[in-house]
Amino acid sequence: MRTDWLCVGGKKKVNSILYADIVGFTAISSTYSAQDLVKILNELFARFDRLAEKYQQLRIKILGDCYYCISGAPVERPDHAVLCVHMGLSMVKAIKYVQQKTNSPVDMRVGIHTGAVLAGILGQRQWQFDVYSKDVELANKMESSGKAGRVHLSEKTLSFLNGEFEVEPAYGEKREEALRIAGLKTYFITKVVKPVS
Repeated sequence: MRTDWLCVGGKKKVNSILYADIVGFTAISSTYSAQDLVKILNELFARFDRLAEKYQQLRIKILGDCYYCISGAPVERPDHAVLCVHMGLSMVKAIKYVQQKTNSPVDMRVGIHTGAVLAGILGQRQWQFDVYSKDVELANKMESSGKAGRVHLSEKTLSFLNGEFEVEPAYGEKREEALRIAGLKTYFITKVVKPVS
């Protein structure tokens, strides 16, 4: 691993950033014990971590029922956006495990944006690695303004996909003020044209 990328204070890189959230999590959290819920989430996030390894993602953090990762760092890759979309589509499929386990209509909402991030380690005793930037915030807004079972991406991410996916307009900029202010049009993935090799 390139350690120059993991420095206190951080370095700016262009990456694709993925946020994913479990839709319907509140419903299952009220019907399962904390112990059972932790088991279910642990299995799901372990699946996500295996997918992250497969699709060259760096998991940044798990926050409750939210999972976020980036592609393109610490190893730079020209296909970071393509890999992020494949990751998102695979996450939507992986949530079927929780649907079956809980017999609940839970789903995944995935948002992806591409841009510069500042990555670094914070703290003196309990170090914490994280990524920061306006583009990270926009990726979060891509997730929150998306729809269950869909991968929602910005036009910036679309510009890195090289025609490997078919898309349709998602109009996220009409649902989320931050996207409108940033002047971002948004899209949903509808079809994989070129499967990942």
